Amino acid sequence: MCKPTPVASTETKKTGKTRRGMSKMALYLSASFAMLVAIFPMIISELIGGWTAKYTSPVYFTPKSIPDLTGKVAIVTGANTGIGYHTALELARKNAQVIVASRNPSKGQEAITRIQEATGNHHVRFLPLDLSSLASVRSFAQAFQALQLPLDMLILNAGIMKSPGAQFIGKNMTQGFELTQDGFEVHIGVNHVGHFYLTQLLRDSLIASAPSRVVAVSSIAEQGAYQPDGFRFELWKPLNVEHATSMGYEDGMAYGQSKLANAMFAKELAEQLKEHGVTAYSCHPGVIVSELTRYLVASIEEEALQKSWWSRMYLNALGKYFELAQMKTSDGALTQLHLAVSNVSELSNGGFYHPIGKLKGSPNHAQGSNEKLRKELWRETERMIKEAGF
Repeated sequence: MCKPTPVASTETKKTGKTRRGMSKMALYLSASFAMLVAIFPMIISELIGGWTAKYTSPVYFTPKSIPDLTGKVAIVTGANTGIGYHTALELARKNAQVIVASRNPSKGQEAITRIQEATGNHHVRFLPLDLSSLASVRSFAQAFQALQLPLDMLILNAGIMKSPGAQFIGKNMTQGFELTQDGFEVHIGVNHVGHFYLTQLLRDSLIASAPSRVVAVSSIAEQGAYQPDGFRFELWKPLNVEHATSMGYEDGMAYGQSKLANAMFAKELAEQLKEHGVTAYSCHPGVIVSELTRYLVASIEEEALQKSWWSRMYLNALGKYFELAQMKTSDGALTQLHLAVSNVSELSNGGFYHPIGKLKGSPNHAQGSNEKLRKELWRETERMIKEAGF
């Protein structure tokens, strides 16, 4: 006799549906989390000017976009490494005569050898330039002028960041404090004062070579300059770290101040030289894989060791996401290359650009569009250079 097939109770059916619903929900949450994990680095990248900028820039620009530069002469400071090296490399690849300006002769010569081997362009030469010494800046300008060459592009690329500071890792830092040979705090001295003096010494060469242009490499860190005033001129030449700290010195804000100065200097230079056929631009090149950002990631990880387990997990994840969001070094050169070689009719004279062709107009800092402060910056820089004996 056949037994009747048992019929599932209503309660059993409900339990099965509930389990299936929970499984679907778990699957949905897992997929959503995985998507967030994948997308989060892209969001960070877009915010900081990382690798996504290549695809979201309003301007399409690659090394292939660079026209033939035969007969053109470019100076690139800090061209022995990083984005400066790739800038010099791509200009040389398109037949420009490139002056590799850097502090270290052996690294400078090594860069020249690599560029010549990669491009076949032997019109690449090294001239020593130590931006922490105004005497070295003057010697470089004299050496360049002795070559009796035109100057079509002056790319103020070199820079220094001693430590990332509170704006990045949440605590004040003064461990990177240092003075230049002329007594300037090293960030403002190297990143701004040295480049300002170099440009002034080469001003006549730029005018004689018009149409010519100057590109100053700033940074998104300009918004981290001292608040609310932007510049603290009294911190440009402190006696020592104790003196500087007593006046409010902090590494990240000092770096931000120098980057704000780069952008405002370029804007003022553009105003002064526009009647002479010389244009000037500034840019945030992106957050790029470099010694600077590796130090930043290391600082985040070091900070994590001093936190609770939850904070450690958060900071370590942030460090990894930051690494994934960065732009590779060769792409980091694209913004300044775009400004150095594109048709001036397509650019905004004095403009501040984010990768690769995103015109910001003015820096993000509250004082970034302050014309009065911009002119004061110029006067104070000139004054301090003269007081240093130059």
